[in-house]
Amino acid sequence: KASFDAEKIAGNARELLTTLVKLKPTAAKGVYIKSIYMSSTMSPSVEVDTKRFTEQ
Repeated sequence: KASFDAEKIAGNARELLTTLVKLKPTAAKGVYIKSIYMSSTMSPSVEVDTKRFTEQ
């Protein structure tokens, strides 16, 4: 939402990435998330650094 402040948006993005990493099937080999980009409807996209979430 446009009314969200930066902390809420970052929190939502963190929760989404954490959930996606947890849902990785055990049979999946290799890199599960190669890249993720976020954008609002009419704005340029921004690449999200996924290394913090995928290196465990």
